[in-house]
Amino acid sequence: MRFLPGTPRALGLAAALAATAMAGPAAPQPASRTARAPRAAEEGGKAPARAEAGATPLRGSLGVPVGERLLSSSDPAARLRGIERLGAIGTEEAVSALLAALEQHGAPGSRDPRTRLAAVRALAPHAQRDSVRQQLARELSESAPARGAASPLGEVLRGTAALALARTGERRALGVLVNAIVQGGAAGEAAARAIKAHPPASLQLLLGSRKRIEPALARFLGDLGDLRAIAALRPMLEGGDRAAQVAAARALARLGDEAALAKARAWLRKPEPGLFEPTAEILVYLGAPEAADAVAALLGSELGRMEGLRLAELGPAERLAPALARALPLLPDDARPRAVAAIGRAGGAEAARQLRRILNERPELATAAAFALATMPGAEARAAVAELFDGPRAAKDADLRRLGLRAGVVRGLVLRDAPEALEKRLLAALAAPIGSSDRAVGVFGAVALGLRDAVDVVGACSPSSCDRAAVHAAARGALARGERALAALAPLFAALAAPGGDPAPGAASAASAASAASAASAASAASAASAASAAKSGDAALDAAAISAGVALLAEPGGGAIATSRLAALAEAGGPLSPLAARALASRDDEVVRGRIERLLEGSDPVVRAHVALGLGSDPMPDSVSLLARAYRFEDDPAVRRAIVRGLSRRAEVQRRRVLVAARDLDPDEGVRALARAALSGAGARALDMPRSALATGVVWVAIVPNDRSASGSASSRPARLVRPDGLAVPVVADPDGVLLVPAVPPGASAVLLAPAAPPGDAGS
Repeated sequence: MRFLPGTPRALGLAAALAATAMAGPAAPQPASRTARAPRAAEEGGKAPARAEAGATPLRGSLGVPVGERLLSSSDPAARLRGIERLGAIGTEEAVSALLAALEQHGAPGSRDPRTRLAAVRALAPHAQRDSVRQQLARELSESAPARGAASPLGEVLRGTAALALARTGERRALGVLVNAIVQGGAAGEAAARAIKAHPPASLQLLLGSRKRIEPALARFLGDLGDLRAIAALRPMLEGGDRAAQVAAARALARLGDEAALAKARAWLRKPEPGLFEPTAEILVYLGAPEAADAVAALLGSELGRMEGLRLAELGPAERLAPALARALPLLPDDARPRAVAAIGRAGGAEAARQLRRILNERPELATAAAFALATMPGAEARAAVAELFDGPRAAKDADLRRLGLRAGVVRGLVLRDAPEALEKRLLAALAAPIGSSDRAVGVFGAVALGLRDAVDVVGACSPSSCDRAAVHAAARGALARGERALAALAPLFAALAAPGGDPAPGAASAASAASAASAASAASAASAASAASAAKSGDAALDAAAISAGVALLAEPGGGAIATSRLAALAEAGGPLSPLAARALASRDDEVVRGRIERLLEGSDPVVRAHVALGLGSDPMPDSVSLLARAYRFEDDPAVRRAIVRGLSRRAEVQRRRVLVAARDLDPDEGVRALARAALSGAGARALDMPRSALATGVVWVAIVPNDRSASGSASSRPARLVRPDGLAVPVVADPDGVLLVPAVPPGASAVLLAPAAPPGDAGS
């Protein structure tokens, strides 16, 4: 066989192997015969008939020994290549070599969590082997901190090992996980999540030959939600072990089995120390008539008060409103807003009366009480909200009036049940002085409820003359109106975000004659000074009004008319706009900005990393899929991994599949696995790119409260970053009185990070 001159050596070798395979079975060769050296291209195509002395065998060039040598390297990247090589070979010899390297505690990388995580992923397809199962069990255990438990990747490592075991569905692998659940701790939590992700085909695989079900295992069976566990749990109710009885009764209650009800009622008649809390929980889960009285009794006890609050949140009931109100002053400070919210969820006329009393007597809980009334269905709550802004006290108390107007707007957004007088009062507030809190409330409500357009309300606005409070309020109100309202703010953002405060080419500001006149007559010197300061402080400096108008980037993920250099400066500045700017920058990837994108993707801010990953999903450069794949490997933040999977779901390159399969099968985060399944099935994952969705009807209400009275000014018009439950970061700026209302938030927990622009000592509540 001859090769063309100049053919690469690797190609020549591949051709030789292909020719051999096509020729059929080869004749037996002596064991000492070595593979021919691929030198044909260098020697004019003439392959030597006999291998030269000392030539490297093919197995030594490409097989397990190379993986072993790489694993012994001091270079972390080389070790990772060795792990991947041995995992790809997948033979018994390769797996044994990988296990041997991991068991050598003095070997390079034996304590490196990245190396061990890569090894767990490589070993996962072989988890049915005894030796691999034992290694995965060691990785699951939290008894060896040196193996990564103290590392940020420790949780990922444990979760991946647990999922690898659970996926097998085998009795011995599940036994390892059950033992971890019984032991408790971080390993037990990882094991429980893994079994929930991969429930066993038979419950007997979990229980094994156990003659006694431990309380921890009984609790897990209740959380698992498998009704087949009822038959195993019922006999425990009559056992002699009280801890086992309690655990079984709680588990049965969670499964909806009323066999636990008789036991709970018996405990209620003859109370014993330590039994009242589980008894109340069982009654709440089963919806028993005695549940409210039991929870009220807990709220009245010193030791059970916090458990009573948890159960009141779990099972709201009108009869609990007075008990919650009585417990309110006895709860820790940080638990009192929870109690106020629980009163609102209790509902009814009594709850509305208690919330009114809290508004009058506890000013520190006024915001919590107003929010509870705003989100509580019923005519009583609606009337209470209307009284706040339209009652006798409202004319004399501006703070109370603003509180009521905000509550009315929230009620209109969440329940579509705003008080009748709300529209008139909001429009009246629009006539308040420019820059005032009253006008900011009016602007927000009018825009959020669709009474006015955001651009019309803002009026004439330039870096040197602008009603910034109106911009902040209008931008947040536009969030409730959807993508079109946000896109309308793009010209304003382009004008305010231009370097040095100069309007971007083609940027326009929409304004009515009346609003332009009022803005010119009442623009404060402080606003002009702020704009001048921003212009002098460099390319990354940004006026607060530009931060608010930056919500336009929600509707324009590519950055719109903003220059790429400006987007890069904003992304690297670390402010509230950094995440959205980073997403836009990544979508404009090219050779010039690639280095900056890579640094952002490796940065210390997980929210920015997540948005870079989202932007790379729309990156025109085909090799960006490799950036996403590398970023996923050792990312410890689950929100960032979700964003990476979303980004990969928008790519068409074949390289994405390997990462998506690993994420689907072995990622410890349930959200990551679900997104990966959707991506592999062909369903797009566009939720993070949509500024508004059918479920995004929630409202976040934040009051910025200074811990030190001397820092009260720092709460006024404070920039912040709100990270929604779906991971999207929204830049916002508070009203002059330090209040933030952010609509169009999906259900779940949001996070608010205040910009460090003020002296320390502030707290967001």
